[in-house]
Amino acid sequence: MTKRRRQLVSSEEAVRGKVQHTKPCDDCPFARHAMRGWLGGGTVDEWLTIAHGEAKVECHTLLGAQCTGLAVYRANILKLPRDPSILRLHADRTTCFSSPDEFREHHSRKK
Repeated sequence: MTKRRRQLVSSEEAVRGKVQHTKPCDDCPFARHAMRGWLGGGTVDEWLTIAHGEAKVECHTLLGAQCTGLAVYRANILKLPRDPSILRLHADRTTCFSSPDEFREHHSRKK
């Protein structure tokens, strides 16, 4: 039986995580399989500003974990946060967007 992906989870529905995950959540805005336009309460430009900045971003579905999709996206664009406590993962251009243009195009399209 195929596991059904759960999308459109809000931060109010987050559950306590036991460990830091290494794959993006089903509805992570930085994952290529994310629903178009699903950015929670933020805009495309707000998310890109955060992604290209130095902020630590918590996962919206797992309390106590950092956003894995953002960590992979940062690796894809060669952004290395200076703070060593910020999650760093390997690049994966198949799973997550590889540029701000890809992210913007995906989340700005209406189809």
